[in-house]
Amino acid sequence: MEFSRQADYAVRTIVELSHRPEGELLHSSEIALNRDIPEKYLPTIIRTLARAGIIRTFRGSNGGVCLNNPPEDITLRDVVEAIDGPLLMNRCQLQPGECRRENGDKCNIHDFWENMAEDILKELEEVDFSELASEVSL
Repeated sequence: MEFSRQADYAVRTIVELSHRPEGELLHSSEIALNRDIPEKYLPTIIRTLARAGIIRTFRGSNGGVCLNNPPEDITLRDVVEAIDGPLLMNRCQLQPGECRRENGDKCNIHDFWENMAEDILKELEEVDFSELASEVSL
């Protein structure tokens, strides 16, 4: 399993914003430079994070982006799912009935995939950005 490159860039973006005082605006070019993110990816990532309510955007020459909530209220799961969508380990989690056998039972491996996804989601929920920001330097 691999999270997308955009999810990685989104996590780096939120880490950068988590290092800043509440409400401080950063330009995407500064985020790109400080976190080694290709600038061409940031507009889409920023729009997606803003739609998810994770960041706020402000237009104009004095505009930029900032966190919508304190870093301790934003989890790794929030950011990854905002970019990549829900974590699904197998297609039968996305389309119930996909793994049904003729007698209507789930496939033998269905519960395994479901439990694995739940474990990973729990881990992602336990990491917030105040933690990540404290472990990652400016």
